[in-house]
Amino acid sequence: MSTAAHLVRRFFQSLVDRRPNSADETWLLGLLNDAEAQLYRQMSAADRNHALRSAQCPALADDAQRVAAALHDVGKIQAGLGTAARVGATVVTAVFPSRLRGRWASYVDHPRLGATMLRKANSAEMTVVWAAEHHLPPSETSLPPEVAAALASAD
Repeated sequence: MSTAAHLVRRFFQSLVDRRPNSADETWLLGLLNDAEAQLYRQMSAADRNHALRSAQCPALADDAQRVAAALHDVGKIQAGLGTAARVGATVVTAVFPSRLRGRWASYVDHPRLGATMLRKANSAEMTVVWAAEHHLPPSETSLPPEVAAALASAD
């Protein structure tokens, strides 16, 4: 899926997302270590719903991939932005990429920030790498091509 299509789909989904299903969250939390679970719980409801949908993708081969898929956007908690501000940051980045400051810059930098947070949480290397590289085309990540393709389809 193209980046623009992905962003449009995520925007509209974030408008309808409510609190995640507790049974689904219990399932996912059972896959996470304590530090990862703490990070997950800090994510917005829309991001937790996206994490759950990503982790439940049938293309994923195992629980390690499910965790990587679920936590790839965890760096967004550093920015603390709502949907409207995220749209603003995305648009400004497209037009003036070097103009962002503060929380907007943190939002755009969420892959690097998330990878750092996940490394501190003792996440598996695949989870850290996918958080850092999930905006790259699957062919450009350092993960095996079939793993990157499965994780990209989950996003």
